[in-house]
Amino acid sequence: MSAPEESATVPAAPAAPKFPPHPDVSRILGNIYISGVQPIVDHAPLKAQYGITHILSVLRLNIIPEYLVRKGYTLKNIGIDDTETTDLLEHLGETNKFFDEALFPNELEYDPKKVDFRKKPQRGGILCHCQAGISRSTSVVAAYLMYRYGLSLDQALHAISRRRAGTQPNDNFMAQLRLYEQMGAPRAVDCANDKLYKVWKLENMSLQDDFEIGDKFYKGDADEDNELQQLGKDARDDVTVVRCKKCRHRLALSTSFIPHTPPSRDSSESHFIRKAANSNRVIDIQESQSTCSHYFMEPLRWMEPELSKQELEGKLACPNCEMKVGAYNWKGSRCSCGKWVIPAIHLQTNRVDQFPLNKIALPNIVNFKARD
Repeated sequence: MSAPEESATVPAAPAAPKFPPHPDVSRILGNIYISGVQPIVDHAPLKAQYGITHILSVLRLNIIPEYLVRKGYTLKNIGIDDTETTDLLEHLGETNKFFDEALFPNELEYDPKKVDFRKKPQRGGILCHCQAGISRSTSVVAAYLMYRYGLSLDQALHAISRRRAGTQPNDNFMAQLRLYEQMGAPRAVDCANDKLYKVWKLENMSLQDDFEIGDKFYKGDADEDNELQQLGKDARDDVTVVRCKKCRHRLALSTSFIPHTPPSRDSSESHFIRKAANSNRVIDIQESQSTCSHYFMEPLRWMEPELSKQELEGKLACPNCEMKVGAYNWKGSRCSCGKWVIPAIHLQTNRVDQFPLNKIALPNIVNFKARD
């Protein structure tokens, strides 16, 4: 009688995960996730599946989905539009703070220059989502990786793209992230005082059909003086003051100049070309001047009555004697050196005098209005 055959041992099938991963949720670094809006629409169990405790929505939501509130998520919605004129930089202080609160709650010090957070465990999880998880959420997460972990922009974008294919900030956001990198990736951009930001903001506003300069962009004498006090002695010694040539009224300090680099002598920008009317026929070519005839400026408080008219271009008059001292053009204008500057708010060098600030002793200002 033959021995009974041994029954084959069949390994048990692995248990199916309680919550299958959502195809649109991508883990980027640690407990940082990116997605489009679909996981929210699908009521995905983000907390149970991924340990996500905070959700940052960087798009315009008319209403926060009720189920997210019921499930106990910590929520923040910032209405960022995916356009070529949207200001991303002004929101980074808020987004970076929310990331910190999600990943490293109750820290006494958040300054990455004082504490190395690369050695600290993340204690929460955060999902940053926009409509498709391509541009807005990628830009916000990249900025946080630069600020918190000291990554370069290229490194931050690589950290994201290796985990989520197809991510790409739009051209406007990329330009702002490059600028953010130049600033040193602070937790929050000082929109009122950071010169790089203010120059970018003015150029960005000039691209819009309907724009208005916010009050924070105008600098008064007190603002310039405060900037002056923050400079070192050598830097202060280089500061000059610009006064109206007619009445000697103070118009600006050189700290409010927006510098530009004259084009090289062999570039097309360094030549002024005049063509015949209604024709491409060149009738005259002149070389640009070796010295600049304009001081391009940040918006100053005394300019506000004119700049607030929202005209495309106009003239700037001395607030004391009303002599023309400059002009502005939001679409840009050309300096005598040939450089095209956008937008162009400038004082004309032949209408003003410039003196070293620490060496002048001028007579009293002539008050023309009082005379009248």
